[in-house]
Amino acid sequence: MKSLIKFCFLLAVLLPVQLTAQTEYFRLICPLNEATLVLPSKKAIKYAEPDLTIVLTSNQDTVVKAVYIGRITNVEFDEDSKNGVVLYSRINNKDYYCWYTGINRLAVHRNEAIKAGQPIGYISPGGKIELLMYEFETPVDATKYLDCRGMMNWKAASSD
Repeated sequence: MKSLIKFCFLLAVLLPVQLTAQTEYFRLICPLNEATLVLPSKKAIKYAEPDLTIVLTSNQDTVVKAVYIGRITNVEFDEDSKNGVVLYSRINNKDYYCWYTGINRLAVHRNEAIKAGQPIGYISPGGKIELLMYEFETPVDATKYLDCRGMMNWKAASSD
């Protein structure tokens, strides 16, 4: 009987600790100082997997900032004369990649170490950037981690 009581006590004490230890908690800074979140078009095709791309429209700000400390692993140039940047960060012993697209002019180079909030590029006022976040190769909902309080118009402009 004493063994059962000890087991129940340990279970009651240790189980909540284990559950909370597995919860990821970190904050990413907002990539733009003043922006509006753009909702997907109502006409967009819906897939089984949700699209976790965050689209932000710059209100007045033209500086796109790094959301966390890390290293630039890739820079790319697309057919629409826009640039893309991949920021690698090691957070809570896990590998995260933030992929920015829609940048007009880059301020970083491949393999460059980056501080949180450091400019990685520039867009024109009213321009749009897209942000995707991955935990290694698995898409992650970055809105759970972005800290844009006071900087973001969360009323969200429609992309229609």
